[in-house]
Amino acid sequence: MNGRRIMLFSHLCSRQHITGAEKLLLFMARELKERHDCILVVPGEGVLSREARAAGIYTLVVPFPLVWEVYTPDAGLAGKLDGLPAREPGALVELLRVLGQYRPDLVISNTCVNVLPPVAAKALGIPVLWMITEKMTDTAFTPVSAEFIHRHADLVAGISEATLAPFGARETDSQIVIYPSWHAEGAENGGWDPLREQRRAGFGIGGGQVLAGYIASDIYPLKGLDHFIGAALELCPAYPHVHYLVAGKPTDPVFYRQCRDLTVQSGYGERFHWTAFEKEVAPLYKAMDFVVVPSLTEEGFGMTALEGMMFGKPVIAFDSGGLREILAYTGNARFLVPRGDTRNLAARMRELIEDPLLRMQTGNANLSAARGAFGIEAYRSRQEQLLARLENRLAARQNNPVPQAPPVLGNVPGPLVIARGGQPGLYLLRDGIRYPVTEAQRQRLGAAVVQLPEALVASRPLGTGLSFPDEAPPPPWTGAKSARRKGTRAAGKGRSGAKPARRKSARAAGKGRPGAKPVRRKGARTAGKGRSGAKPARRKSARTARKGRSGAKPA
Repeated sequence: MNGRRIMLFSHLCSRQHITGAEKLLLFMARELKERHDCILVVPGEGVLSREARAAGIYTLVVPFPLVWEVYTPDAGLAGKLDGLPAREPGALVELLRVLGQYRPDLVISNTCVNVLPPVAAKALGIPVLWMITEKMTDTAFTPVSAEFIHRHADLVAGISEATLAPFGARETDSQIVIYPSWHAEGAENGGWDPLREQRRAGFGIGGGQVLAGYIASDIYPLKGLDHFIGAALELCPAYPHVHYLVAGKPTDPVFYRQCRDLTVQSGYGERFHWTAFEKEVAPLYKAMDFVVVPSLTEEGFGMTALEGMMFGKPVIAFDSGGLREILAYTGNARFLVPRGDTRNLAARMRELIEDPLLRMQTGNANLSAARGAFGIEAYRSRQEQLLARLENRLAARQNNPVPQAPPVLGNVPGPLVIARGGQPGLYLLRDGIRYPVTEAQRQRLGAAVVQLPEALVASRPLGTGLSFPDEAPPPPWTGAKSARRKGTRAAGKGRSGAKPARRKSARAAGKGRPGAKPVRRKGARTAGKGRSGAKPARRKSARTARKGRSGAKPA
């Protein structure tokens, strides 16, 4: 798979720090841009957008909401998903417009709550890779989330087996695991050792002392800081040479303060060191002697554990989601602790405190094992498998762009994207086909209408009219109005009866998109792609961007 235009949608773009899911998407974009024309779409400006632009990745800001209930499914989830077009028409229209303007070959949506980009892509017939970076909460309604995601994705990729567990057993070609990785230039540089001593000195840690570390981009109860402190306080009386580092953003200030108060009230407060989360995490990891990841939630992966290993540190973790896979694949089963078992956590910490040789051997083994299981070569091999599957689906879609049988109204799962362009007609947009529907049918469906540019609506191939099971099938589409005849011919159907001038317009657009004024037909000719309604300068820019120049502004 080479030379494709890929549009990646991030669910967040935090202003002050970058989350694990954002890091993973940026990592993927950096890898993909070597052979593809990548565009990153973020809901706002922040750390991710700045780092992406610095890496030469063209970045757009398109605000859109998230559906958090997909992560924590409840009884109202199905209705909330079906009602998206009515509830968020502005965001949906903007996403459809951007997709129509940039015409990606593939959309990548990051995290299960990032719902609107796949809905828009599905309507326009753009293949979707849906990246699942978290383990969805197990409830009676989790199958609703899983089915919705599979229905709107050509391929579901989880960052661990744990993230795919809610989807159950499905066809092997419909989902894949692609474990995260890292670029080695920062982690494996031996020149970091002076920085280790500098940071330890800043915390008041001497050469003969041990520093146990806890790090989280966001600190809240499910990240288990209180369990780390509980285990540490159990060890404090017997090991006065051991100090404890807590690094992270206090997302839950009340919980954070409670944890700090515990250390002060214990009388061991001076042994605990508190620091904010840092974008450059290398100095923090290098300063530590071992890393503790006491997560109480089903981690999608557990990048903190992998980061600790790639800096050559022993890692102790609760048996939570993807953490289980990381420690199992790196030979660290002995350091996997039952979730919530603070006493057992303290016991594993004690082993490392008492045995410097074990710390050194485990750290060295972790670096080697992590590189083999999750290093960049392993990642690229998995990514090639992923892209090969997608390429097969792209080729199949291009060879058979129009489905054999049209959907039956009443049996079409939501959310329904019913659109109107500049003409009076209504269309159900699904899988890249525009199916004519009547106003009475729309009302019976209870679906909202989104207003789109005529050029975008007319650019979709025209399907047959639809009907409910209890309705008579619609008559064959004959193009009763000249505007609609023009639209059907624009979709490549070749229906006759249009005025010569309009046939010329369709030919000029290259793909038959109608309604362009002469000057715009000239612009469309310039682009060679037939996007109507765009200024000639934009068309030239789009062609230039499609040649794979990373960092250059596409159409």
